[in-house]
Amino acid sequence: MLVRTNTLWNDLAEVQNEFDRLFRRGLGDGVSGHFPPVNIAENDDAYVIQARVPGLAKDDLTIELEGRKLTISGEHKRVEAEYAREERATGRFERSFTFRHALAADKIEAVVKDGILTVTLPKAEEAKPRKIEIAAK
Repeated sequence: MLVRTNTLWNDLAEVQNEFDRLFRRGLGDGVSGHFPPVNIAENDDAYVIQARVPGLAKDDLTIELEGRKLTISGEHKRVEAEYAREERATGRFERSFTFRHALAADKIEAVVKDGILTVTLPKAEEAKPRKIEIAAK
């Protein structure tokens, strides 16, 4: 059983929680200010993005490619409850990344496992480094 004593401090804490919630959800466009942290690795053949998305399933995420720009979006749904403290970010998020090399769009793979979204973006053949043979004359 939760026992609450109404004091000025409790009222101020509730106001602070409301402001925090407002800013976490974002203002205006419905996209929150919370973005999942990512690591992006690059090798000769591909880029690999790893994004931390705890609690999200594949159906909660969307990945779109437009040219060299990849956009990851999703939503952390809020569970309605009477919280004593609420720190987990909720709401929609969207992140975009533009790559300097052309991508092989038909070979992109994405997997979500243990709260990590891994997106492998193979480079298009023309973007991969090539060794040029030198002819002797």
